[in-house]
Amino acid sequence: MAQNYVFSKSDFNILLEALKQQGKVYAPVRVSDQSFSFKEVQSENEIAWEALRTILPPKKFFYPQSETILKYDNQEIHEVKDDTGFQILFGVHPCDLAGLGIMDTIFKAGPADSHYVARRKKSLVIGLSCMPDKWCFCQSMGTSCATKGYDIFLTDLDSEFFVQVETPAGAQMMEKCAGILRPVNEAEKDRYKDFWQKREAAFTNGFAPDNLRATMDMEWNNEIWDELGKRCLSCGNCTPVCPTCYCFDLVDVASLSGDSGSRVREWDSCQFVGFAQVAGDYNFRPTPVDRLKFWYRHKLHGFDDPYGFKTCVGCGRCTVSCPAGIDDLVDVVKRLQGSKNDHDSK
Repeated sequence: MAQNYVFSKSDFNILLEALKQQGKVYAPVRVSDQSFSFKEVQSENEIAWEALRTILPPKKFFYPQSETILKYDNQEIHEVKDDTGFQILFGVHPCDLAGLGIMDTIFKAGPADSHYVARRKKSLVIGLSCMPDKWCFCQSMGTSCATKGYDIFLTDLDSEFFVQVETPAGAQMMEKCAGILRPVNEAEKDRYKDFWQKREAAFTNGFAPDNLRATMDMEWNNEIWDELGKRCLSCGNCTPVCPTCYCFDLVDVASLSGDSGSRVREWDSCQFVGFAQVAGDYNFRPTPVDRLKFWYRHKLHGFDDPYGFKTCVGCGRCTVSCPAGIDDLVDVVKRLQGSKNDHDSK
């Protein structure tokens, strides 16, 4: 059962110092006028509390963009063990926490990915509340409230943080800060409830999610796909920024002598022209339309049968990152559902 506390924001540095004693602390940091990135922090002043979405989601800490899986020589092949130390992710918002929960399900399914699992075990994830902007639609995807993927969650109550401790690792961490914690009183419970009610009312972007599965099945040949496909650049921007995209390629890198080498896993994208190209120079998703439809279906329907959930968490990164403006996922879904007025009024 979750343990609840509150502590004053003026005592945050005490928590941060305790976290730093355990390992490297990563939090959203401003890297440009409009962009944020999870980076190692040493002080509270470095944290971009206003950040809503980072350029890359926190999946990068457990599933790196490039990693050596194994090495070989004339004598043997051996797995390369992860040497990442203990890491703490601070300030992860509900949609990204949902993304981590989905990645956990995928990478821990048998046979589990040993590299991902090892990094996940050597980590502590601390969630943080947020208020939505015009791109957020996590409410439509059922991920607007944190339910998994984290050890501790902090809700911002102006001068205080409301603390929810969900895991034994989270409880052990908070024991190190017991001096700043106090039990929750009734007034603070009411403030907590008020915050989340106001947050739910603050969403301005979204769609009715109830018929997504049927919509994606029935509208597979809708003319909208041709319209979007003509504008798609096949650049793949939408996939690395997605909290749940996990496609990869394996590349063997041999030494010049040929007697040793390594196998490297690198992020790949289903939107790249050559992603689905196989032997015999055959490509089973040859056009941008084919690839775009596949990606949308994968996010909004593809995992319903095996897992019972969608793999879109409504973070808005794909919409923000798309240079062609075709990944306004909310607008596309509304048009597929028949809400043409929303599109025509733009």
